[in-house]
Amino acid sequence: MDKLPYDIRIVDEEKKVSFRFSGQLIINYIEKIVEEVTRKVNLKKDLEVVVDNPEVIDVTFIQLILALKYTYNKQDQKMTISSSLSEELKILIVNSGFYNVLN
Repeated sequence: MDKLPYDIRIVDEEKKVSFRFSGQLIINYIEKIVEEVTRKVNLKKDLEVVVDNPEVIDVTFIQLILALKYTYNKQDQKMTISSSLSEELKILIVNSGFYNVLN
């Protein structure tokens, strides 16, 4: 099997589910990313999202994060987000007005 250009590591613990995203988090792969996230989301547990030094990121991935935030808030479940981004991506995301989404 070919190596995917993105990586999602999912850890399902007793009280929370963790998603760790890296690689190319862009429109070319967002359908597959959404499919995998949708299969593993558990609205009865808290959610931890870690964006771990992605190569690239675009607004479609930001939309996924916003949708998760909305869904978890609506269910009164806790969701935490942390990210480690290259300086280039930080500048891009700050300039686009979405930096508060990833922190």
